[in-house]
Amino acid sequence: MKNVLLLVPTETYRAQAFIDAANNLGLSLTIASECPLPMAQRMGERAIVASLQHPEVGAEQIESAGRTRKFDAIVSVDDSGLRTAAIASEKLGLKHISTSTTEMSQNKIAMRRKLSSAMISQPKFQICEYGEDIAEKLSAIGNFPVIVKPATLSGSIGVIRANSETEVLAAIPLARKIQAMHSCEIDFPILIEEYIDGEEYAVEAIVISGKLQVLAIFDKPQPLVGPYFAETIYVTPTSLPRQITEDLFTVLDAARKGLGIVTGPIHAEFRITAGRKIYFIELAARSIGGACSKAVPLAGGRTIEEIILAEAVSIPPPEVTFENQASGVYMIPAQKRGRLDGITGVAAARAVKWVTGIELAFTAGMEVMPIPYDAKYIGFIFSKAPTAKIAARALEEAINKLEIRIT
Repeated sequence: MKNVLLLVPTETYRAQAFIDAANNLGLSLTIASECPLPMAQRMGERAIVASLQHPEVGAEQIESAGRTRKFDAIVSVDDSGLRTAAIASEKLGLKHISTSTTEMSQNKIAMRRKLSSAMISQPKFQICEYGEDIAEKLSAIGNFPVIVKPATLSGSIGVIRANSETEVLAAIPLARKIQAMHSCEIDFPILIEEYIDGEEYAVEAIVISGKLQVLAIFDKPQPLVGPYFAETIYVTPTSLPRQITEDLFTVLDAARKGLGIVTGPIHAEFRITAGRKIYFIELAARSIGGACSKAVPLAGGRTIEEIILAEAVSIPPPEVTFENQASGVYMIPAQKRGRLDGITGVAAARAVKWVTGIELAFTAGMEVMPIPYDAKYIGFIFSKAPTAKIAARALEEAINKLEIRIT
């Protein structure tokens, strides 16, 4: 039986989904995290501790564990374990994306530079080192608004829209403060980008045997115009015409090749203008975050997690077929920083027609922070409906029935 080592953050939404996927595929699963997980006691030797914050250390810990058990693949659930997975896979001779690719997928500056050389359509950008002249950087971009963002964070953390030089001068120290909150050096370079006025889309895909397989294009029907960018609704199938989706796939395939992603999952973000110009925003070498993978409408009870594990151990992936209906998810962001006192109206929200489930990630008494300070969502609402518009309306109706009290 092939054994996959799964790298997960100590706080994760996804471990159980991968455990279920491994069982369905007849695989053994070992889980590694920074600290012992609640499930570690019942997993016994199939749960180990490995550093994700210090990839070289984590890779050595995994290599040591590999002397007494055989790992056939190493998979990271999210960005936090990608570099550890790449280094450990290289040490053990396992299939993996390169460490340079993981660095580019986790550093927006490196990604922008690499994709500029690959002639990928993306926003104009400037790199702001600590203490540099901002006016010169803004002049090179040429117009407002702009986006200020940390280079090494994801999930809209620290991403701020600025409509003037004054707002940029306020946004940069805030972005630096936020990156310091997330264990990044406060003086690490900040990225300033052209703001693309257009609709935003997310693409979920996986590279199988060197070829790109698109699993879903998600529309984001609620406007993302700033000043901060908390995502809420994802719905699929997309409303984009076929020619645009084909062009989108072409851009995505060129981007992933330019970054050297030759295997495994991809989550990418794009903006498309009213004139139908496609702009690449960013790409992560991992699958969709949180519990949102449930919104990908795979038929027959199949899951993204099964496809990811199958590709990792080089066994034939499950047949990719899709449900004949629309699917959506509402990611519930915290509206302010504080303590979650409680959530009421859950039963009423669950009773909304087309809503298929609600999963809450936070319970009363836990501390929450809004985007742009953190990217953890309070919970997720799911829907399935005859059309994407109906699925989105059901999600909007359901969220309006919830009362979330934060003090």
